[in-house]
Amino acid sequence: KKDSEFGVKWGGYVKADYIYDTRHVDAVREGNYLVYPSPENIVGGKDLNAEDSFNGYAIESRLAATITGPDFFGMKTGGLIEGHFFGANDADVSGFSLRHAYITLSNDNLEILAGQYWHPTFVTNVSPGTYGFNAGAPYQAFNRSPQIRITTKGNVRFIGAIMTERDFKTAGPASARYSAIPAFHAQLQAGSDSGLLGGFGVNVKTVDTNPGYDENLTTFSFLAYAKAQLSKNVTWKLEGLYGGNMTELLQAGGYGLDKNNDPIANKTLSVWTEFSGDFSDSLEWGVFGGYSKDYGFGEQVAVLYSTGVEDSYRISPRLGWKSGKVKLGVELDYSNAQYGGVNPITGDFVTSGKDVGNFRTALSLKYGF
Repeated sequence: KKDSEFGVKWGGYVKADYIYDTRHVDAVREGNYLVYPSPENIVGGKDLNAEDSFNGYAIESRLAATITGPDFFGMKTGGLIEGHFFGANDADVSGFSLRHAYITLSNDNLEILAGQYWHPTFVTNVSPGTYGFNAGAPYQAFNRSPQIRITTKGNVRFIGAIMTERDFKTAGPASARYSAIPAFHAQLQAGSDSGLLGGFGVNVKTVDTNPGYDENLTTFSFLAYAKAQLSKNVTWKLEGLYGGNMTELLQAGGYGLDKNNDPIANKTLSVWTEFSGDFSDSLEWGVFGGYSKDYGFGEQVAVLYSTGVEDSYRISPRLGWKSGKVKLGVELDYSNAQYGGVNPITGDFVTSGKDVGNFRTALSLKYGF
């Protein structure tokens, strides 16, 4: 049997986005990546964040190299290096930065992946199809991590991974690196993309909340999801995530110290659902909805970090016109958030002020290659 020859195939896309917001937003990359509408900022009786904005972007444009080569002791090999012009941080907008970079080894029974890829809580075959780059965050977990992952094959699949934090880190002063313990993930998935598919998983993460003093905090998060092909042209997806201190997954919440000065985490629930399909070969549609709630700590706490969002929701319909490798998309997005803080005596979340909302209108033109 002749080994596969070495080769590189280039791909990616060019994308232009034009976005109008009715309010300032908590976002990255000059407002492209929407998270929440910004809280009230009252000065002289006026909310300074209640201001419209408009901006255009090409920073989501992407370039990827898919690599094939000879077998490794009987296992098929592959690799991918992918970057985009999203930058590594807000000071590096338009800078080319690493997105995915991994090696795969596979046979008929399993696949081993080593490198940087989607966190397992971002289930690639049950994820939102939104045109916005946030892909449904903060309701959908959003994270790319260095990892070692093993995935079995068959009608029932096991996914196990060991991960560290890099571009998406636990917020605040905590450090996953100095806990000296990687994150662990285990997941079971069953079914097929063409019919009914579902799964559930658990994630375990340890961080040092006060680097230098070995004050480690271990938290668990739980994931469940499903996808159904309701008809030839209609797909339904549903996912829920519950756990503590999930800020590296871009979830609301945080951590602190209890009355004994031991680290403690909040509890957050996020759920989302989406219906999508095709009106015709050239016209697609979708509707995304998400909800998130921070349940606080449930006991006396000195807060070290909190996102300050008690609950939020989003409704986002979209339409896309396709022809060849080009797609013109229109997406409307209403996002609402209720801000507040944690009562240090009870550990419960207490809202402050009124909830705030933003209506986003986004037009995109995407050319894949």
